Amino acid sequence: MQHTVTVNYGKGFNFLPVVPLREKVEKLQEALLQMPQADVTFLHDFEPGKYIRTMIAPPWSVIVGAEHKTPYRIRLEKGTIAVNIDDEIKVLTAPLEFDAPAGVKRVGRVFDEEVIWVDYYDNPDDCRDIQAIEERLYVIPECGLMSNRVKELENKQNDTEQLTNSVKMLLGNGFGFSDREN
Repeated sequence: MQHTVTVNYGKGFNFLPVVPLREKVEKLQEALLQMPQADVTFLHDFEPGKYIRTMIAPPWSVIVGAEHKTPYRIRLEKGTIAVNIDDEIKVLTAPLEFDAPAGVKRVGRVFDEEVIWVDYYDNPDDCRDIQAIEERLYVIPECGLMSNRVKELENKQNDTEQLTNSVKMLLGNGFGFSDREN
């Protein structure tokens, strides 16, 4: 285990363990899951032999991605984001392209304008089943992929609205429901 030496003058030496970036990313993800989720959009595109996944993230959001099973290409088309690259946090500004290795789980913090981040993956069999592609490309965390959490949140909101409307219809306004928003 690596140690960092800090000197407290008059108090001697303190050895603080170095926490690997990956562990910090995992802890951050746990904390972020307890908070409202960012309104991130995912678009799926296909070209012969390629799967293209575009993420559009709003300003000031924090994003934690899944670990990738395969190498891929990244193109930052718009915005500025601080993201982990090779065990360091780097600030990237569009336009920018680079290759990414397998085994990386990224965390990013978007700055004052939305970010458009595009991942290009090999898709030799031209599969168009998004779930099958995701299982092929990502180590899917227990909490699921962000794109699926966004869909689940939208579905829960729609389910809640439908339930509220059904209850209103069944019980009527006599039970304190009104068509006005409070």
